[in-house]
Amino acid sequence: MWLGKRPEYEIFILGTIRDEMKKIENQDVFRSDFDILCSFQAYLLYFMALHFFPMADSTEAVSPHDPQIQIKMQEIAFRTAQPGLLCKEEQYSTRPAWESWIVASSKRRTLFAMYLFTSVYNSQVGLPNFIAEELRGVIVPESKILWEARGRGNWEKEYNLHLSRWPDGMLEISELWKSAETSTDARRERIERWLQYTDEFGFMLFSTCAHIHGC
Repeated sequence: MWLGKRPEYEIFILGTIRDEMKKIENQDVFRSDFDILCSFQAYLLYFMALHFFPMADSTEAVSPHDPQIQIKMQEIAFRTAQPGLLCKEEQYSTRPAWESWIVASSKRRTLFAMYLFTSVYNSQVGLPNFIAEELRGVIVPESKILWEARGRGNWEKEYNLHLSRWPDGMLEISELWKSAETSTDARRERIERWLQYTDEFGFMLFSTCAHIHGC
């Protein structure tokens, strides 16, 4: 509906998006980790569609600046993160099951995407922005090859290489924030090591943090 939208159907499509968002808002909280993640991703995409909709300023359209949407998205994000953002094996620098890693890595990426979008949204609607201190300790997106692996065998092989590159522990997002260690050789080496292998999303995160905090 979104891709094939025509002006005469825009109000209907906006209403449909909000209806789908309300379904997610009213879902049973006692659902699987994977299902909650899927709902979070869908809600975030719907929110983006509402915000960037061409009729967003129309008085007839569903308002994309409804503060309740932001609150509900934060609640869904909290439910997604509550079971944890790391596989048990990741905490001990060992290789997790492929399926578990997909969920954990997707959670982290979706949370980062939400915070990036929220910063744009707040800026455009005149709301204050804050450094996301609650994300301190969340590891940054892994390598492009690891993320795009299409089979278990390839992923396991790449993950073994990934572990060998990070004997000192995976880079955390807070390491891209300004601190007393920002200009140290050790910190720069870790950041450069990560940048050698990260994907486009990782580079976007790095660029955002560099813009805010400096390099």
